[in-house]
Amino acid sequence: MQYMVRLDDITPYMDRAKFAAVKAVLDKYGIRPVIGVVPECKDKSIYGAEDKRYEEAEYIALIEELKDNGWVIAQHGTEHVYKTEDSGLLGINPFSEFSGLSYEEQYDKLKRGLNKLNEAGIKPDLFMAPGHSFDLNTLKALKELGFKALTDGLYNNPYIREGILFVPCTLTAYSRLKGTDTVCLHPNMMDENDVAELDAFLSEHRNEAICYDYEKLYAMAKEYGPLISSAEANALKMRQKRDKAANSPKLSNYLVYTNHPNRVIKMIKRVFLSPLLLTGKFDDIDKTK
Repeated sequence: MQYMVRLDDITPYMDRAKFAAVKAVLDKYGIRPVIGVVPECKDKSIYGAEDKRYEEAEYIALIEELKDNGWVIAQHGTEHVYKTEDSGLLGINPFSEFSGLSYEEQYDKLKRGLNKLNEAGIKPDLFMAPGHSFDLNTLKALKELGFKALTDGLYNNPYIREGILFVPCTLTAYSRLKGTDTVCLHPNMMDENDVAELDAFLSEHRNEAICYDYEKLYAMAKEYGPLISSAEANALKMRQKRDKAANSPKLSNYLVYTNHPNRVIKMIKRVFLSPLLLTGKFDDIDKTK
């Protein structure tokens, strides 16, 4: 296993204290993540409280500091406002800033965001789509604008599609990371427990962390084809099942109760207790034992 770390929703409006807490943990272990900077953020749902945001000069200085310290800047959309209900190529979320729009619309919007970053001295070759949703027109526009890669994909290794390098971001739990993957974090939404969980993971897996390096990742990449397409479809199905379980109190309780660090014991518990779940009798057992 090897993994990158990415931080989404980097804007002047994010919570300074929360970002600082995440940064402190990454610095502690020498992790240089990818940060998704939103050039013209208009999505108020990712704003921190007004008294906790960055002043403009403070934010500019922060980005310069991170860039000088080897943090990799990706363009994270343009406005971070969802315009369509199109889930795009990966099918993860039924909303998108780009997917479903014409090539011309996407190109113009992406270029506007890129120009904004260029004016600040930032010239990214890496893209990060809000909501993990994009389509073939997005890839075409990105390539035309000089982008080389995006941080997304549900496969377990990098691949090339439409001339763009996909660096996988399978959106899975720390314990399920495998192959080459990306830990996707939203600092503005993280609390003390989330930061502690990150710290614990990095303390154990610091040596597997990598920094974004286009040339090295490209050398590992395979061309997109039926094998990768099928693997991503299966990964999406598993994700949907996990989401369904999380939204079902009964199923969620069953998975928690039957969980065990030993895979064999976990399998035995789940096989043994599955008839009770299916017959509705799972709620009757004493879960304190």
